[in-house]
Amino acid sequence: MIINKDVMRDHNEHSVLQTIVNHGPISRNEISKLLGLNKVTVSDIVGRFTERKLVSSQGEAAAKPGSGRRAELVAFNATYGYVINFSISGVILEMLVTQLDGRALEYSESPLQHPTVDEIVAKMDDMIAQLPEFEVDNGLQAISIAIFGSVYQNEVVTSPFVDFGDFDLVGYFKQRYHVPVIVENEANLSAVFEQDFSKQELQSIVSVSIHEGIGAGIIVNKQLYRGNYGRAGEIGQIMIQGAGKPRQRLAKLPNFDHEWSEAALLRKAARLKAVDHYTLAELVAAADQGDAVIVDLIEDFCYHLAIVTSDLIAAYDPQMVFFNSPLIDQLPEILKNIQMKLSFMPLVPPLVMSKDVKYATLLGGASLVIHQVLDMPSTRLIFHH
Repeated sequence: MIINKDVMRDHNEHSVLQTIVNHGPISRNEISKLLGLNKVTVSDIVGRFTERKLVSSQGEAAAKPGSGRRAELVAFNATYGYVINFSISGVILEMLVTQLDGRALEYSESPLQHPTVDEIVAKMDDMIAQLPEFEVDNGLQAISIAIFGSVYQNEVVTSPFVDFGDFDLVGYFKQRYHVPVIVENEANLSAVFEQDFSKQELQSIVSVSIHEGIGAGIIVNKQLYRGNYGRAGEIGQIMIQGAGKPRQRLAKLPNFDHEWSEAALLRKAARLKAVDHYTLAELVAAADQGDAVIVDLIEDFCYHLAIVTSDLIAAYDPQMVFFNSPLIDQLPEILKNIQMKLSFMPLVPPLVMSKDVKYATLLGGASLVIHQVLDMPSTRLIFHH
């Protein structure tokens, strides 16, 4: 077999950097043992990374008795640069800035009220302009943008909350800031977060994201599964047939987004309470107080969410199902309820809350663009949370 020297060099460099990111601070000798590479090769690669400021010295390791010379430790230089990550929903624009190990540097948000895409982009530019000078070596490295809607090949296809029309988000921000730009569905990014910000290596997971709408991010064999046209996991579009009702034309059936997203649940609560507006805080308080009307409504929500969860388990057989939902975060008994409803199934994977309901999508975006900055799109990197 003929092995291309450039391919082998790239493979070795990626392996060394991966080891430093995931296990550092670490000595060259330990890297050599972990990867089975000779010490000279490892030292040369670490030297090149040090020159590029991707790796920095962390001093010498504590010497063991009789071990002689102490080994120098090296670590990934997370302050090589920073990445900016946006999330655009129907009601809020969020921005999280992180360094290259996923640690947050700055967070800000701005409310949205039926904005045009031009207004959103102007707000994004303003938020970037107001950022302080970060103590990093090379400044801005990349931008990610999370969309509540369908994304295909880095372009927004549809969004129920914002009319993006033909506006080229990626092209605009690339031209303005001269860095790579990634646009991705927000539920997909929540799944990326659960995988990449965990020390446990997860092969296949589903992350159910419930906010204004509902979607699922799906990872199969460690890779994000988007489907043919980026619509995999659009569970909010699942049609609901009312029990005992005569068959209707499919086009007339309501979907899960319309009936059981967080926004839909709050609309139902408002109607039941005969008020114009009902907040999540009011819903949680009423449930905690045992309000019979609200408790019954939440029971209906649990029933329908259990059906969708069982469908996801049957379709993808995941190791774990994560739930990214402010509602379930504040009413964790919902998760127990769903688990009980699925007890009839022969094997139900763990149903768990997201490690970070508020920032999961933004941090998932950070992971995608950091992988791109490092030119390691399919490499397992463990980020800090």
